Amino acid sequence: MTKTSKLKHALGLYYAVNAVIVILFLLLVSTFITSCESLDQGNQSELAESNLPQSDADAKALVNAVYASDIELATTYMYLIDLTTETTVSGENPNGGGGMLGLLSWDGTNSYLVRLWAAAYTSITRANDVIAKLEQNPDGVSPNIAAQVIGEAKFLRAYYLNYAVQIWGPVPIVTKVGEGKNAVRNSETEVYQQIVNDLTDAAELLPEVSEYGLTDIGRATKGAANAALAKVYLTWAQVDDDLTDAQRHEYFAKSAEYAQKVIDSGEYALEEDFYDNWNNQNRNGKESIFAIQFYLGSSTRVNDASGNNHLCHCSFSTSYSVSLPHIAPGPDNTVENSYLEGDQRKDVSFADSLWQPSKQSWFHFYYDADGDGTRESGFSRYNKYIDHDSPETSAADRAMNRQVIRLAEVYLVLAEAINERDHQPNQKAYDAFNKVRRRAFREDINATEAQAHDLEAGLDYEGFKQAIIQERSWEFTLEQKHLLDLKRWKILVKTIKNSALAKNYPEYNKQTIDFKHYRFPIPQAQRNVNPNLWQNYGYDGSTITSNPYVGRE
Repeated sequence: MTKTSKLKHALGLYYAVNAVIVILFLLLVSTFITSCESLDQGNQSELAESNLPQSDADAKALVNAVYASDIELATTYMYLIDLTTETTVSGENPNGGGGMLGLLSWDGTNSYLVRLWAAAYTSITRANDVIAKLEQNPDGVSPNIAAQVIGEAKFLRAYYLNYAVQIWGPVPIVTKVGEGKNAVRNSETEVYQQIVNDLTDAAELLPEVSEYGLTDIGRATKGAANAALAKVYLTWAQVDDDLTDAQRHEYFAKSAEYAQKVIDSGEYALEEDFYDNWNNQNRNGKESIFAIQFYLGSSTRVNDASGNNHLCHCSFSTSYSVSLPHIAPGPDNTVENSYLEGDQRKDVSFADSLWQPSKQSWFHFYYDADGDGTRESGFSRYNKYIDHDSPETSAADRAMNRQVIRLAEVYLVLAEAINERDHQPNQKAYDAFNKVRRRAFREDINATEAQAHDLEAGLDYEGFKQAIIQERSWEFTLEQKHLLDLKRWKILVKTIKNSALAKNYPEYNKQTIDFKHYRFPIPQAQRNVNPNLWQNYGYDGSTITSNPYVGRE
């Protein structure tokens, strides 16, 4: 039996064993969730001998609360990272938080920005609390579990801080309980160094996925930490203007090194069927490196029996109707129409039609006025987060995992890091890229001879980079990566401004993209209580008068 296959189990068993984690989540959340209007957490997490964990189960329960915030953030990540780009439009009230993000009209009061800041720093505070408690070597907690839990807490502290720095740029670093009062915004260099330090420690402390038992599925692993390091080094080298060329070269090399570690571990493999990454019968499958767990009962909200993954709700909120859901691909269908013939990712990522079990017929999300089978208008649906086991209840159940890191991304990170490091691709870069491309067309990913859809050799640096940009667009539709990709490649403004959506559909306001959108505004409520949090360029309250991003593209 392979390392990955022994982790497979029946879906019912999966729900049963993870219900224990959910209960612990709910208990911890009810105890720890507080308002996070300020980074000053007061004395709420002060250590006391009476609340030190007294068993391995206590230690695991303590870190479960650090995972818990992410159960509420699926929509937040999607709205901030997908909806704000040229790929996605909103069907929400244009005056609401989501609608304003879709129209590129946000400010420091936007509810989703406020929510992410609060959740990120609440979670970082919890992680600090976990680390401080476990580093005291409390009686009753075995050394190996203490080390694992500290590793999980450091991974999660880095996880939330990594989102924060990519959303806001310089942000406060808080690594000790109670030190957030009047925190200043650390530089990007300092923030990324802290993220790398935490992930490096996590990689040393955490077990491989194959070393976990069934009740620990979904926890951070050594592979997740190494994959995150590969991604973080690649991003850091591209976005931090204070790095030297030598540092950039070093960090691209480290990105490739950590990506290769994940690949060489043998812990993961590409799914033959792309759909299996979202198939509820294949949760946490062999390609999944880190995923947020959602299943019936995982919601932390009172009287909510759903899974609470609102990617499922927002993608299909209007169910079997042609009314626009909360999010949809734009009416130009640019990404959907760009796939090459035979690419299995197209039908997994987008749905023009969907089988309706209760009527035993196909429902079409488009208008065909003359009945000739040609679509005249209408919007496709994002298909990845429609549960095909029970599509008619999918939006209400909201019970599908959110994929955060998959092996396919590690292959593409390796290919990109090599190209950036050497300023040209080598054979290893082509091989990594073509693993993903071959899977897309159901070709032999391990074949030694060329396959029909392989990327042809001979590209220069720019040609290979453009191939990476296109491949990531096809591979990671609605996986909360696109805005962050455009920012790190320094093509955000020109990509959105030159898109068909911006040029042909002014009602979606994408043509208003500007350089200030490289960063989101610091939530105004945070600045009200902490004047040290200076505002980003282009937003109310900023004292920065010259465009700091003008040379980016």
